[in-house]
Amino acid sequence: MLFVAPEFATFFLMVLPLAWLARPRIGLWKVLMIASGLVFYGWWRHNGPNGTSSVTDRTIDWWLWQSIPGRFCVYLLVFAVVNWLLARTAASMRARGVDSRPAVIAACAFDLGVLFWFKYAQWTADLANTHLGTHLTVDVLLPLGISFISFQALGYVIDVHRGTQTPVTLSEFTSYLLFFPHIVAGPLVRVGEFLPQIREPFDPRRVEVPRALLLIASGFVKKVIISSYVFKHIVEPVFNNPKAFGGLDSLFASYGYAAQIYCDFSGYTDIAIGLALLLGIRFPQNFNNPYRATTIQDFWRRWHMSLSRWLRDYLYIGLGGNRRGEARTYVNLFLTMLIGGLWHGADFAFLIWGAIHGVALAVERYLIGRSPRPMGPVGPVLRWFVTFHIVCLGWVFFKAGTDHNTHSAWVILGNIARLLVGSTGPSSQYLTLGVLVAIAVVLAWQFIPDGVGAQLTLRFATLPAVAQGIAVGMVMVVCYFFGSVAEFIYFQF
Repeated sequence: MLFVAPEFATFFLMVLPLAWLARPRIGLWKVLMIASGLVFYGWWRHNGPNGTSSVTDRTIDWWLWQSIPGRFCVYLLVFAVVNWLLARTAASMRARGVDSRPAVIAACAFDLGVLFWFKYAQWTADLANTHLGTHLTVDVLLPLGISFISFQALGYVIDVHRGTQTPVTLSEFTSYLLFFPHIVAGPLVRVGEFLPQIREPFDPRRVEVPRALLLIASGFVKKVIISSYVFKHIVEPVFNNPKAFGGLDSLFASYGYAAQIYCDFSGYTDIAIGLALLLGIRFPQNFNNPYRATTIQDFWRRWHMSLSRWLRDYLYIGLGGNRRGEARTYVNLFLTMLIGGLWHGADFAFLIWGAIHGVALAVERYLIGRSPRPMGPVGPVLRWFVTFHIVCLGWVFFKAGTDHNTHSAWVILGNIARLLVGSTGPSSQYLTLGVLVAIAVVLAWQFIPDGVGAQLTLRFATLPAVAQGIAVGMVMVVCYFFGSVAEFIYFQF
């Protein structure tokens, strides 16, 4: 179910008052959140253009929820039970003074095995058929949000193994895992961030309604207006047929995709955080003006921050972090980003995207302290320029990965390379003033001074509640009238 679809508004307006009424009785609230999470997840049906099953095309069709999505809902419940049992096993082993790593290994085998089957089995079979001459047949439908669900469950087991998280009840863990604002595309919230909040006495007066409404409104504008506009007016036509376009179109299509994916994913996150706030749950920040970054390390401190922390705490540190010497640190950085790229999807383009960021992080770490930074006001601008274009280079391959067409990335880059040596190529009608303004707005958005959002929220909070609701409602109506509703990019991960 899309956050920006009209039927979700109906669903949420039904769940919200029930959640507030049930919150004083926490057991009832957990049952409600589990049930609403299953309904939200089960609303999806995998459907092809002629009603046939398809891996990539999904439409909303609630009346068939008991078919394929229904089976995925059963999988979610089994997934929750298995990981809860493994965490309890790890805690029991620790209490007896026994090494609890076997429980973690079992969790990794189960979670990553399930993830591999759903996400990579078909890709592996295709590679084997192409290069080894085998005749493997795999037809697997990818459950929505499988990667986010797997990472959150595995993180809980690892935290219990490390002793940084105490075991929780099955109902607590299941309500955490199936909490619908983050079930499909994050943020990657940890058990220790989620459960203490539901154990606190609930006071409706402490719910940050104005902030939640502004986040939801900003998410709608980002997703339905800006992201959809740049996708339709330059990203889609250029990336679908890059050979028909010149270097200037290709360059601004890459800028456009940077704008699109930021508005798409941060828009989803804004809405998710706002919905959770209305339900009385505070999610961690997931984006902090990432295109303001002046290094790739700074970028990953600002982009998809919950995933960055997960990769750092569970993968980079697990590989040894920076504890095994300088050379091994570079290798660990590269491997972390390479695996992070593969996590996004079964395509070599995602591996290239991860490799670009891994190499950039390793080179940055090597250069820091070895070469002086440019002095004066030019230095930060130059570092920002280089960082932004490394990120855009990576996005070209990321987009190719989502389209399963790595060749298009090389064509786009070839067009840009010819532009740099003075050949513009064929002209088109896609590089319009509207596209330039949309991209410029997204970049300017990154440099709004810190604190402006808080000031806006305070001013908005002074309005009567009815006025707040009308203002946000008008924003949504405008978005529906002028924008377009499409699936979020990160739903396929």
